[in-house]
Amino acid sequence: MAANSKLVFSKLLSDTDINKRLAVPSAIQSSLPPFNGGHALIFQFLHRTRLWLIRYSIRTKGYKKPVFSGRLWRNFVIYNNLNVGDRFTLYRVQVEDGSYYYRVEVGREINFLGINAMTYGSGSTADEHVITHHHHQEGLSLELSLGQPNVEGADN
Repeated sequence: MAANSKLVFSKLLSDTDINKRLAVPSAIQSSLPPFNGGHALIFQFLHRTRLWLIRYSIRTKGYKKPVFSGRLWRNFVIYNNLNVGDRFTLYRVQVEDGSYYYRVEVGREINFLGINAMTYGSGSTADEHVITHHHHQEGLSLELSLGQPNVEGADN
């Protein structure tokens, strides 16, 4: 039995998401770790090969909208060169032994040859971009890696 990924939520990032805090949909709160009577905890997720620690909290008064915020969230945004309009997608991954972890993908939605897809990479300075398209009904996935040409002796 292989690890099984389940989509928790996905959203296009706004200016507030980039510069202050990422608003997490209240409806998915039961899919995230419980606060156990508190109002904040350190949430962990895997992005590529790095484990990120993010402050996950709710307000103590008024509307208890969950958010990822603070210095740890901003570090993630800056390190990954996130911009308004990028897509943030969180998955819960169930492992064979019954344990689970969270995984994040961030990227920009594009139309590639008439297919709505995601591109992952850190913009024009990245050595490689990966374009993926998942077709959920048929369980198909396409992944295309684009990088600098590897031509010996060519003038660059």
